[in-house]
Amino acid sequence: MSRNTALKSAFQFLSLLLCLALIPAALAQPDELTGNVTCENGICDNSAVNKPVADYEDYTVHSINPTYYSVYLTPGNSETFNVSFTNKGDKKLNVAPKVMGVPGSFYPLDKSWITISPANVNAGPGAEQNFAVEVNVPEDANSGEYQAQIVFTDDVYPEEYGTSRYVNVMSLGISVPVPPKLEFQTSSIFDNVDPGKEYVYEIKVKNVAGKDVTIDPKVTKNVMFPNPYREPVFSGDLIEVSAPSVIKAGEITNMTIRVPVPDNASGAYDGFVEMNADGKANDGSLPQLCLSFTVNKPLSVPYVETFNTENTDPITIKVSTDIYDPNSAVRISPEKEKPSFEINLKCNSSPVNLTHVETAQGGSVYAQGLYFPIWSIEDNPIYDSSKQYTETYEVPGAIGAWELSILPKNTSGFTYTVSFKDSEK
Repeated sequence: MSRNTALKSAFQFLSLLLCLALIPAALAQPDELTGNVTCENGICDNSAVNKPVADYEDYTVHSINPTYYSVYLTPGNSETFNVSFTNKGDKKLNVAPKVMGVPGSFYPLDKSWITISPANVNAGPGAEQNFAVEVNVPEDANSGEYQAQIVFTDDVYPEEYGTSRYVNVMSLGISVPVPPKLEFQTSSIFDNVDPGKEYVYEIKVKNVAGKDVTIDPKVTKNVMFPNPYREPVFSGDLIEVSAPSVIKAGEITNMTIRVPVPDNASGAYDGFVEMNADGKANDGSLPQLCLSFTVNKPLSVPYVETFNTENTDPITIKVSTDIYDPNSAVRISPEKEKPSFEINLKCNSSPVNLTHVETAQGGSVYAQGLYFPIWSIEDNPIYDSSKQYTETYEVPGAIGAWELSILPKNTSGFTYTVSFKDSEK
């Protein structure tokens, strides 16, 4: 299922729930109001409602078909659909449908988007009148799930039935997806950084809007999903973002991000690069570049392991670490330092000299096309890799209790093996 299809289905489901919620609790009380409502393809048909409803003391329930309709429109497009109104009362009516918002709706609807014709009409008892409802979404509309009501008469349910609601109303849902104007080489930079160093990243940005787009990149805080466990260790004002002010249609340009990490920094920073495409703040449809930096704090306490031997055969010690650097393709500087280990060994509480016999380096390599858009790498294929570093040491054997300490540098994790022969049984 595509993203747009999934959004439309989700919107239709939510709007259907809203439609059902608009039916007052009193609906089940009078026998004349009970009946069957059928829904198919996002349209609810109330044609199965029981026999014509007579006038009540303060209101009349008329027939509206459909009672719910949803449209899925991108900015600049329109759709027209028909809705019928049947006068179920015994009096002649002047029907003038009006558009109203839905109280509590997250996305307020501009009523100018909707035009209804005819604007008003006289309908005698039993008469059916069709209305054409045209929905026009303007070019500058923000993405969102908009909701509206089309009210056909001023009849409202009595206050004792609950919150006053219009009786003769249909619900309308308008799903507006806004295609992105920009596409990034990558949507995020997650990196481990060292205090006192400046990190420089270069991200490719493509204009996919079909017309020239102005940009004014700014670093903003992560205010929508703050992490209380990751308070910012430095201000986003320190981060410098530079890029051309205009990206022509179809053009690919570079955006440079400089992150000078303060000397005393320790912790993390999370934020976004807001592009302000065509002078607009992000409405959820424009891409943002996520920034997340964890400031490394060098380890000072080694890991300690103990073991016992019962013979004098040689002992082999191997220490390995796996390094994956997803930012290698976009980080310009500095180059990451290779990991290393400070290893110490004691036997029966006395220091033992280790002999370094081998250093091995390997890894797994694959094309970045799996993660980066093809347009960003077609001129210069990029390889990504997960690297492994291994150091091997040997020491003469001895009978006794051993203590091995390992202090890693430029890595936060490692694996190790200690190989020695068991005593003969």
